[in-house]
Order: sequence, then C-alpha cells, then structure tokens
Amino acid sequence: MIVSIDSQGKIYIPSEIRRNIGSKKFELSVEGDKIILKPIKRKIEKYYGIVKVERPLTLEDIEEKAEVLILRAVTLHSFN
Repeated sequence: MIVSIDSQGKIYIPSEIRRNIGSKKFELSVEGDKIILKPIKRKIEKYYGIVKVERPLTLEDIEEKAEVLILRAVTLHSFN
C-alpha cells in the first residue's frame, strides 16, 4: 500500500487499517530508513498527557510514570 504525506507532514492511514488497529495514538520510531508506528495500548492511552516531560517518552517510560502516580494516589487515599 502506498500513502502520501501532505504539505503539513500528515500521513493518512486508510480507515480499514485504522479500524483493525483500534488505536489513535502510536509510538513512532525510526530504524534505518524505516518509520515504525506501534499502536499504544488502550490501558496506556488514558494516561497520555497527564505527565509533563521534556523529552519524548517510550511506552515503558509512560507505564513507569503511570505506576508511580497510581501508587501516590492510593497512598494518599489510604491514610484519609
């Protein structure tokens, strides 16, 4: 399948593929001359944007930060 990049740098993924993937967020990586898009699992999507960062995060970084935030929330609520 061939897709194009528009003048704003957007790549349009056909709807059939989007439905099969079931995600609207992806981790982008580059391996040599290949661009790799990995769907972000739904359990991680709910944490997207709640942690401010100065560099791009990997999925592992997001999971680690989400776990820390959850543990803090549970700790705060267990003492009240």
